[in-house]
Formats: sequence, C-alpha cells, structure tokens
Amino acid sequence: MKKKYIEKLGMELSPLGFGVMRLPMEGNGFPKQVFDLLDKAMDMGLNYYDTAYPYQQGRSERLVCDALVKRYDRDSFYIADKLPLWECKSQEDMERIFQIQLERLCVEWIDFYLLHGLHKSRWETAYENGVLDFLEKKKREGRIHKIGFSFHDTVEVLSQIEKKYPWDFIQLQINYYDWEIMGAKEQYEYVADKGIPCMVMEPVGGGRLSRLPKKAEDVFKKVCPDESIPSWAMKYVASLDNVVVTLSGMNSEEQLKDNAAQFNERKPLTETEKQAIGQVVEIMRSYHTVSCSGCRYCVDVCPKGIDIPQIFKRYNDFSMFENMARFDIDYYAFIPEGKRGDSCIKCQQCSRMCPQKIDIPKEIEKIHREAVRLNGGN
Repeated sequence: MKKKYIEKLGMELSPLGFGVMRLPMEGNGFPKQVFDLLDKAMDMGLNYYDTAYPYQQGRSERLVCDALVKRYDRDSFYIADKLPLWECKSQEDMERIFQIQLERLCVEWIDFYLLHGLHKSRWETAYENGVLDFLEKKKREGRIHKIGFSFHDTVEVLSQIEKKYPWDFIQLQINYYDWEIMGAKEQYEYVADKGIPCMVMEPVGGGRLSRLPKKAEDVFKKVCPDESIPSWAMKYVASLDNVVVTLSGMNSEEQLKDNAAQFNERKPLTETEKQAIGQVVEIMRSYHTVSCSGCRYCVDVCPKGIDIPQIFKRYNDFSMFENMARFDIDYYAFIPEGKRGDSCIKCQQCSRMCPQKIDIPKEIEKIHREAVRLNGGN
C-alpha cells in the first residue's frame, strides 16, 4: 500500500488503518487466523492500528502487544489508543488507566492517543477534571506522541472542543449514509477548514453498509458490476482530501484486500457514482431501521445483560430485507428469555454510552412490541 507523508504530523501513514475492535475471539484469546491476518496487513504496508481500553474487555490492547509489538520492530507501525473518560473522575484515574494501557500494549509510548467518544457533557466533565493537563504532561514525558479525540456530537460542540487545545488530529464518524443525516459533512468541513488531519471511523457504518437491500445493491451493481458493496463505502471516504487514515474493522483477508484496493488509487467520485450513492441513501432511509454500529458500549453497562446490538441487527436485517413476517420467529429463537426487550428497566445507562445517540430503551421496547404483535400477542 502506498503510504503518504503527512506534513502536519511529520509521519508517513498508510491511508487504510486496521481497527482491531471486532476481530473474532476464541475463548479468552484470539485464534491463529487473527495473527495471520495482522501479518498480512503488515505485509501489505498498513502501519496504523487502532485499539481502545474497553474493546473486548481489554483483550484488544493485549492482542496488539502479542501480534505486533512482540513480533515487529516498534518503529514499523503506529498504535492508536483511547482514554475511557467515563471511567475517569480525576487525574489519578487517568494516570492509573494509562499505566494499565502501557502494560497491556507492552510499550513505553503510544503514538496516537485519543479522548474516547467525546460529546458535550463528557467533554465538559473531562475538561473540569484536568484532562488537558494530563495529556500535556504525558506528551512532555514522551509517553504520548500525538493527541486527538474521537467525536460524536454536533459541529457546534466540535467547535467548542477544537478551540480549547491545538489538537494534532481529530477522528470523526464518516460514511455516505451519515454524511447528511448525522451531520458528518459539516464536521468534516470544519476540521478541514482548520487544517487538522482527520481520521475516519465507521466508514462502513459498523457493517450496516456492507450488505444492503436488493433494490440498493442493484443501483450499485448497475454502475460497477464487478465491485463489492462494501467497496462503495470505502471509495466514498477515500475520495475526501483531508482524510488521513480510514479505520476498518476487517476480519478476513478478502476484506483486507478489497478495502486496500480503494486506497491504492484514491480518486474523486464520478458524477454517476455520486448519483448512485444518493439513490442508495434514499432507499435505505425508506426502511425503519436503527442506526446501530455494533460498538457494544451499551452492553458493557447494561445491568440486565441485554445484547442490544444483536437485537438491533436482527431487527434491521428483517426490516431491510423485507422479511418482517418472520421476525418474531427469529427474535424468540435467538434472543433468550430475560435478555429481550421486556427485561429493559429503562435506566438509560446504555443511551448515555451510545455514540449514535439512540434512545435505546425506546427502540428496544418498540422492537419487542413488534415481535409480540407478529407472534399473535403472546
């Protein structure tokens, strides 16, 4: 993969980064195929690997240690990690968690360090708790090289945060579906106007854009019959000039090669491609689906242990593929009793953690009612 020198960062980066959030686990560890996949990514020239403190109960950071740090020269790749602000009530908490991260990663420094999932209230609390002083201290110590944040809020809040510190980079959720609907366009343009390098997360919407209703797929296939459906999401982000690295949670060599192909020859979208994407977005908006990216932050805090992303995924699949008549069968067969929508106590802990700002209890209740209705009210 052709790397690009980013003058403002003083680094040569691969335009495609590897998000290790969704790699398959085997027991409490990872199977050999995961190590093989990361080896392939290194062989192909990917040099940016993104993890976070809560991913897979901390095992994601340990995987970076075992698969990369222990097996490759430390200067041959970059690590991005994140501070979980919801677990930090003080700078002492920040220090404790940061030391755990260094130990898990088996490193002396972290190349790119992000404040994880900023929105207005989380930022205000972190700012009051002295998070900028903490980051500056770690940068002076050489423990952090570049400082940024991942973001989930409005462009107005983005502006407030951006003005508080000379950020090295900002990570945004950008894909062709969220471009207008979730305000990604305004956020991207703001960051570009400020000249801040932009990293992109969720380019395929947590997998939502990798498999589309047949009507939508037909639109893409008519324009580019030989290209995969996910490749459209990647080529869309690859066409944006101020995107430095696009993260993808790949779990197969096929996905790795398919995504890499879109970044080896970055070029603007044609008018025909833009029109096709516009048509697909309109088709998708016609379905009543939940914009869940499958990050699973909600599951970690749910006191009832409800597998919220699994419920949303099954509902979305049946809705988008026009098979709702059988949704109740799937719901009762695969979502165990005690873990369904009727077990939700509406504590709202999940909604406070949701990057997509979904009113999760409301959606869970609605989906459960639909399953009950389809099941004859039983």
